[in-house]
Amino acid sequence: MDYSMQNQAELLTTLIQSLQINIATITTAQLQDVADRLSVIAKKNPKWTWRYLRNILNGKMNASRKLMKALYQLGAIIDQTPTRLVMGENVLVIALGKVANGALVLADSKKCDNPGCGIEFIPRSPNQRYCCIDCRKIDMKRKRA
Repeated sequence: MDYSMQNQAELLTTLIQSLQINIATITTAQLQDVADRLSVIAKKNPKWTWRYLRNILNGKMNASRKLMKALYQLGAIIDQTPTRLVMGENVLVIALGKVANGALVLADSKKCDNPGCGIEFIPRSPNQRYCCIDCRKIDMKRKRA
């Protein structure tokens, strides 16, 4: 999602206010504290500075995608959304089984071991190497030849 500088400033203002900080009297130390919290969430090193946030609040600079994601994540944490959901990444998944919209996937995907396949799948067990039985059969036949 792309946001105008005005929308970015409004989002940052709302987040700061939800931290019980008065936006009209915010100090550089308070703004740096917000920048530090956002940096930790985004795993940003070097950390963002209070000046960066001030420029966004004043509409002089666009927020990076990484900062926008961190703003939403911190907002969700403040709203007491479970941390695992907040730190996750939204992706499109093609499910053959029953997977609820917004479900949390706790495993990494991996590429099928059949060289001719190329499908990324989430294994049902750690030692699963193929996305399906057909790929396993094809690869075994190829290895015997």
